[in-house]
Amino acid sequence: MTRLLALLARVEGFVAVTAYAVTCGLLLADVFSREVYAQSIWGAQKFAVFGTIIAGILGMSIAVGNNAHLRATFADRVLPWPWIERLGDLISAAIFATLAWYAADFVAEAIKFSDRAEVVNIPLWYFEVVFPYAFGSAGLRHLVFALQPAAKPSAAGEA
Repeated sequence: MTRLLALLARVEGFVAVTAYAVTCGLLLADVFSREVYAQSIWGAQKFAVFGTIIAGILGMSIAVGNNAHLRATFADRVLPWPWIERLGDLISAAIFATLAWYAADFVAEAIKFSDRAEVVNIPLWYFEVVFPYAFGSAGLRHLVFALQPAAKPSAAGEA
């Protein structure tokens, strides 16, 4: 299972970096085009927004996989039991599974109603599908961490 999580992290990282690179390229090209030719590149800003959304939501999943996400630590001293972290991972897995369910329903509704992106006139679900994926991926990671605590990397900033 840890090999699968490592593969997911590499693929997600590649997609996120590619999305940011495309976003930067589009925005730089658009600014250049406006300054030099006084003409904007059609759809560049809209696609840049979608690229940023994709990279950002995948970043959440990557952070969970690296145990680098934000975490409330106020109860660490109050609840010092060794199993409390596993319980937290189980709760997080349930929350992310619920989010993935609702995000999938949201994407299904976008498909059903043929929602389209303004300006570029492309079906929105092409870009929205990243939400159920990322939530599901984060939920899977938390479930694996709860069932196999050794698979969980040490928290960022700790050694």
